[in-house]
Amino acid sequence: MRTDMSLLLLFFLPIMQGCGFVYEQHLTGNYYLIAVDTKDDMDVCYHQQSDDVLYTGITGTSVHAVGYDDNFILVKAYRALKDSMGISLQRYDKNTTEYYIIPVNNKQEAWEAQENTFGPFNKGDFETKRKELGVSDDIVFKEL
Repeated sequence: MRTDMSLLLLFFLPIMQGCGFVYEQHLTGNYYLIAVDTKDDMDVCYHQQSDDVLYTGITGTSVHAVGYDDNFILVKAYRALKDSMGISLQRYDKNTTEYYIIPVNNKQEAWEAQENTFGPFNKGDFETKRKELGVSDDIVFKEL
């Protein structure tokens, strides 16, 4: 009987470990940091609490730093490498940092969260847009 239980655990444990995320952190409202397979896949995602809906990625990049308050989420991410058709290769250029500004709006649909994002920006354009939108200087990046 003990051997049967060990065999069952040996079979089901890898399957159960494949469920869920390798990293999940609630940021604010309906916004989360999610990494599905590896931390290199980290993205800011939108997830409506009241619905049984999937998490929707917003930047589609490898997020490595984030700062936020109740109004904005600021993101530093590595640029996604793409093929000749513009499709992400799920690999990232760790020599190039892109910046995003995500206005927090918890009353929108997931696709709207993707469309209401500013970026990608280089550092200079990011700082200009940050000032234009009135994003607080109190928001600082935290490396992940």
